[in-house]
Amino acid sequence: MPEVHEIIFYGKSGDGIHVVADQLVQSLIKRGFYVISYPEYDPERRETIAKVHVRVSKEPIHVRGPVTSPEIAVFFDVRLIKDGREALSAKKLIVNAPSRELVTKYVGDVNGEVMSINLNELRRAGADYAMHVVNLIINALLNGNA
Repeated sequence: MPEVHEIIFYGKSGDGIHVVADQLVQSLIKRGFYVISYPEYDPERRETIAKVHVRVSKEPIHVRGPVTSPEIAVFFDVRLIKDGREALSAKKLIVNAPSRELVTKYVGDVNGEVMSINLNELRRAGADYAMHVVNLIINALLNGNA
């Protein structure tokens, strides 16, 4: 059975999670990985929670369905952690928050590594925040930290 890495993104519609997930998928395909990615929306699309489920492997992927045990969970808003409790068991949490302390306030102690990145500050500075997140995820996958 091939080793399949699971990643899940949480955001609100319009946060750009699809842009980031698409860039991640394209980068991984160019590196020779097989990737399955699909979005999940709440019934109402505007300002509702959106998820993107991603699976990555060096071999063809035959697993379908939602990601339930992600290795990496990406939250585009720290407040969405309460809606993504199943992702708190991930080895790495990447959370849009100004500080790690704010993340701890929302979730308490978690088993995995928590990385807080301030996407809002990156956007204001004109930085390519999408590639910043993609690079964090790819480094975690390739270095075995996920």
